[in-house]
Amino acid sequence: MKINFTKKQYETLFKMVQYGYWVASDIENNKEFSDLEQYLNSYAKDFGMEGIHFVKEYEIYDLSHELENKLHEVIDEYEEGVFRDKLAYHMARKEFAKESNLQEYTQEEAFKRIMELEEKYHLHIEERGLEHLKIEE
Repeated sequence: MKINFTKKQYETLFKMVQYGYWVASDIENNKEFSDLEQYLNSYAKDFGMEGIHFVKEYEIYDLSHELENKLHEVIDEYEEGVFRDKLAYHMARKEFAKESNLQEYTQEEAFKRIMELEEKYHLHIEERGLEHLKIEE
């Protein structure tokens, strides 16, 4: 089977593979992901894409620091959002656990209350940033 891509489609696929590889390579050592990433990178020149070069010593197609940094801007923004979401989620769960010891909730009420608490923490983080958070012992 043969698939034809425009330059724009190749660049989009390249980014998708890089983002996916970044996540998957941290979780699992998957040779299939690495092989596909290298295969796709090998066509960069054919599509006029700058920032990918072959490193003969390691026999791999590697990204320039500029291209890698550009991709990491998106990854960093994503990770920051995930961190804030998880922080709000866990803070809401912790507060709800304390509340639920004092008050009974139906499943629907519990869900609604947790969503309210998450929103509270999201707004707090958005308005004040992370600088005002502290851990007490």
